[in-house]
Amino acid sequence: MTYDLVALTAKAPNIRAAIDAMAHASPALRVRGAGSGAVIQLCDDEGRPLLNIEAAQRVDVEGEVERLLGPGAADGLTVPYWWVEVRASGDGDRPAALAHRFADDLVRRLGGRVWSARPAPADPGPGPGEGGR
Repeated sequence: MTYDLVALTAKAPNIRAAIDAMAHASPALRVRGAGSGAVIQLCDDEGRPLLNIEAAQRVDVEGEVERLLGPGAADGLTVPYWWVEVRASGDGDRPAALAHRFADDLVRRLGGRVWSARPAPADPGPGPGEGGR
């Protein structure tokens, strides 16, 4: 089962903000590139991807995000802004909670908002071997 969300950021995501947001999601996960560099994966100790984070896409057309995601999805944002798609995979609430931790922290750093078609699950806290932050 996958869980998708979109971080719409007011500022262009930079390497520092992305790395800090990944560490906020879980400092114990391993980072792996995929998709010829267009995707960053956060993986568990066995190498299973828990999060796929796609490269940021610049949004230049007013109303385009609302057309794709629905009314109010980009409230408070003015073009240009950036679309960062995050897909969590795996069982239980942990992967979806990791996705929200990453996206929420990225938006906290860069401004914007997080969109998901489904409500955020309760955060079960760190998984085995993740430790706390």
